[in-house]
Amino acid sequence: MTIKLKTVLIAVAISTIITSCNQSPKNEQLNNIDKLKTYKMELKENKKVIQEFIVAMQNSNVDKLKTMITDDFSWWIIGKPEYLVTAGEHDKDYFLGFFKGGELFPEGPEFKIISIMAEDNKVATEATFKAKTAIGTFYENTYHFLFIIENGKVKRMKEYMDTFSAKRLLESIPQQ
Repeated sequence: MTIKLKTVLIAVAISTIITSCNQSPKNEQLNNIDKLKTYKMELKENKKVIQEFIVAMQNSNVDKLKTMITDDFSWWIIGKPEYLVTAGEHDKDYFLGFFKGGELFPEGPEFKIISIMAEDNKVATEATFKAKTAIGTFYENTYHFLFIIENGKVKRMKEYMDTFSAKRLLESIPQQ
């Protein structure tokens, strides 16, 4: 092989390597941009699910809530069950039963999201709750919720709030 032919082959090989190196990052960058757009869209959708979920809780819309939770949904509420009757781990049936009817707050509550953040399949919210009770007292509390989303539905809900205020409310309810 002549030196000229070797030089041409080496030049072609180097050119091919350089071209393929330059194209790969561009394709990878485009792919990463698409992934980022998809991720941001999923976060936005997860936030929307939670906003609708909180409205359904506010309105005690059990039919809507049923469609928004997974079959293995769980609800954890901060506190010790011996101090606060609702504290601890609860299943789907307990959750739906809790929101049936509006007997506790007949005029309906004001449940307002103060902030909402999402990362991966988690959505965190701060919310305030204000309502007049059936016996005429006023209940107000601040909540922090952490939601786990799975396939567009709420799989897990963790609830943090002032347990003293919640206990006082629950103790004021006449026993049936």
